[in-house]
Amino acid sequence: MDPLSTYFPLKNKVALVTGAARGIALHIACALSAAGAHLAILDEREQEGEVIAGLLGSKQSEVRFWQLDVSDNDAVEQVMTAVEAHFGRIDILVNSTGVDANQPYAYGLSQKHWEKAMLANVNGSILCSKHVAPAMERAGGGSIVNVLAPCAMNGKQHAAADQAAKATLRMNNMNAMRYATQNIRVNAIHPGVIRPPALAAAMRKRDDLTQALADRAELQMQTSRGSATDVAAAILYLTSDASRFVTGSELVIDAGPCHS
Repeated sequence: MDPLSTYFPLKNKVALVTGAARGIALHIACALSAAGAHLAILDEREQEGEVIAGLLGSKQSEVRFWQLDVSDNDAVEQVMTAVEAHFGRIDILVNSTGVDANQPYAYGLSQKHWEKAMLANVNGSILCSKHVAPAMERAGGGSIVNVLAPCAMNGKQHAAADQAAKATLRMNNMNAMRYATQNIRVNAIHPGVIRPPALAAAMRKRDDLTQALADRAELQMQTSRGSATDVAAAILYLTSDASRFVTGSELVIDAGPCHS
């Protein structure tokens, strides 16, 4: 008996993951695909996204890539419509696109950097949730998971724009009450400092772009603490029927107090 399919059955579910061409979101996408979900990878990075879709696609789990700027309302609506038309339904949305303004303190931020972080981290997740909800309702329900940050909970004073944006997104969980009437659950996870597992074994046989992705994953393994597997496990729980009675919740994955 396969525990993955027994406790977290996602076979024939359709999952969307934003920002899934790299980083933690990539490994979230891998986990959902391994659990049997059909997968829509949404990212601005077209070349990387196509490579990842090719790597993950199989007879058991269809994977498609759509290029998307999540801060563009019209584009988000069009892509959600296209994904539903292609797969026939949408069951899962993981909002994991994020932009770091690369400035630790608010007083040093330029307006350009502040707006860039807010557009991607806040507007993007809210727009994706807004435009995916009708498709989920037509499918009989669904699960939305917002990937935030632990410091959005304790207010540490670094990565100001990124953390302010993530903290603002906590308001999105207020949608859990409204969406509950449509059988749509809304939850959030707060990963700490994460090291994605190396994808080198599967990637080194591919082209130079894929090699670069593998090198990045290995570098993050050496410099970080947690594992993307820990985050993926939480995503599997919150997107599967195992958590059918869980909504409006926030799960911190950082082995204790905020380290990031």
